[in-house]
Amino acid sequence: MGVLNPNLEKNYSFHNEREIAVLSFRAFGTSCKVKYSAFDSIDYEFVSQQVIQWVQGFEQRYSRYLENSWLSLVNASAGVKPISLTQEDILTLRAGSFAYFQSNQTIDPSCLPLTALWQKAKAKNQVPQEREISEAKELVNWQNVQISEDEIYLPFEGMGLDFGGFGKEFAVDQVSEKLRNLNCENFLVDFGGDIFASGFASEGISWKVGIEKPQGTDQPVFVANLTNMSLATSGNYRKFFDLNNKRYGHTIDHRTGYPTIHSELSASVISPSCLKSGIISTSCLMSGKQEGLRMIDSEWNVEGCIQSFDSPLLSNKFYRYIQNENPT
Repeated sequence: MGVLNPNLEKNYSFHNEREIAVLSFRAFGTSCKVKYSAFDSIDYEFVSQQVIQWVQGFEQRYSRYLENSWLSLVNASAGVKPISLTQEDILTLRAGSFAYFQSNQTIDPSCLPLTALWQKAKAKNQVPQEREISEAKELVNWQNVQISEDEIYLPFEGMGLDFGGFGKEFAVDQVSEKLRNLNCENFLVDFGGDIFASGFASEGISWKVGIEKPQGTDQPVFVANLTNMSLATSGNYRKFFDLNNKRYGHTIDHRTGYPTIHSELSASVISPSCLKSGIISTSCLMSGKQEGLRMIDSEWNVEGCIQSFDSPLLSNKFYRYIQNENPT
């Protein structure tokens, strides 16, 4: 997770897209935007500073790449001692539990041993040994994490938490809630393609978001109309790596200990919660096309599409969100 630079006097920028004011910055290792409709009479500069401060605080506390973050302290104390919790920590950990159970345990926030192992493998250009994979798998189990009202404890040395599987989507929902508390009603939060759209872009016009093809062409394959809904897309078609002439996706499946093999798949999910959309879209990559579509269809108020290099699979009512116009 990339971190905003707190030493910069102004680490964000503004520009206008027609009547839309756009806040741009980098966080979570990606490009982030908040778009404000002209409908709302607000102080964009003040509101944007509140957004930046929240994101900066979130990353500084939960980035595993920062040695002095709370999450790094929890990981460094595995098998040694419990670490105290704040109410903010409890809310974030509940999001992790939701990700674990909503995904049928395919997303595990205690996946750091495997994630770190494969990161080292990429750096060395060498597939880990089976023994190393097996040992890392043994340390991954969210249900082993001990959480009380005021403490968290990782009971085994070598355990570690990584919120990359749900943190960005959770942040989208939290920033959206913060904006509404600041009297913003019409806005779009876009953190690296994880999106929540509130209200309208202009009078009677929903926010429009493009869904790209796995081949990565300039033109979107679909344009989604979003009002008070989220869209999250997961795919390995851009984020992959090759070791020993074999291609691996960036998503690690802790059940096998290996990265996902569905490198041609892309899953885009629409729901009222970006966290839920992200969980389901990532779960689809783990499960494959047919099982992924069944997963989407089994959820209330959730629609989506799963694309491969073949024809896409669409949920029952996905087309009610789609129009044939270019996105704004």
